[in-house]
Amino acid sequence: MKEIIAKLVSTNCTQRYYELSEPIYQGRKFGDDVDIVTELEERKKTMKPGSEHLLRTDGCHIVCVSDAYTHIERLVFIGEKYPSGYGNTGVQIDGSHTMRMYGGDKRYVYPDEVYLRHLGMVNGVRIVLDGRGTK
Repeated sequence: MKEIIAKLVSTNCTQRYYELSEPIYQGRKFGDDVDIVTELEERKKTMKPGSEHLLRTDGCHIVCVSDAYTHIERLVFIGEKYPSGYGNTGVQIDGSHTMRMYGGDKRYVYPDEVYLRHLGMVNGVRIVLDGRGTK
């Protein structure tokens, strides 16, 4: 099975960014497949004119694992490296929504490695975490 390396390249108080050695093209949201290229092309149409060149649309090169500020929830987005630093595109590719009104549900929050492994399965590859990334 083909192997893709995920290297932790940036963190902040609620997000971790993993750069992939090769892009992936499929995600999952609400139990349905997400075509990453199509979603990125759609996202590009909503960007401020003149900034479209900042978003790659040839697959997911960076995965952003993001924790909610206000409740227990962990979602996974396509990330991107912008001139100002790493950010997420708002295109969800994994994770599960929990009920904010009840404070969330920790039973549906997994370690980052689980989401990377799941994305690997969806794409027919094995994604392994490179332990030498930024901490």
